[in-house]
Amino acid sequence: MTGSLERVTDPAFISGIADADIDVVRRKRQECQDLENGLSYVRRLLHGRLDIVRSELERRRAGAEPAALDDIIARLPELLAEGSRSDALPRPPQDLAPDGQAEALVAKLEERFPASVLGALPDRSVEELSTLGDGLAEFEREVSQGRNALHGVIDELHEEIVRRYQSGDASVDSVLP
Repeated sequence: MTGSLERVTDPAFISGIADADIDVVRRKRQECQDLENGLSYVRRLLHGRLDIVRSELERRRAGAEPAALDDIIARLPELLAEGSRSDALPRPPQDLAPDGQAEALVAKLEERFPASVLGALPDRSVEELSTLGDGLAEFEREVSQGRNALHGVIDELHEEIVRRYQSGDASVDSVLP
């Protein structure tokens, strides 16, 4: 996925974390949360594009003529509000604007599936729409797998911080000004 994701999901990233200074543990957790925010942003972009493509594909498979671009745009609020795709508990982003962590993934998304593709949906065949949808779904799976692996690391770092607070090895006073 990205170099940052590969680095933080490598077991070496949290190896020996029980012996690390609490500030190091907190910094690692924050780095992971920033990366998770970027992955969530890219995932939301993917879901939006995938919802739009799938909607048009379903219409066509039901025998409808290609929708005019104005009609696709008019349906966007409905398409983009259709609900969650995951059975997992939601993890709200720490910040709504992604930082630089998402840039490489957004660039990869734009390279493989530029936003301009959506403007050309009326000109695409059912086969092309299906291929586009499959590609978007595969990319979404890749992002989700990376995000799930990252959640495991975040959870371990969080558990280590909680353990230290519970055992008295760390104090809330250390984070207060």
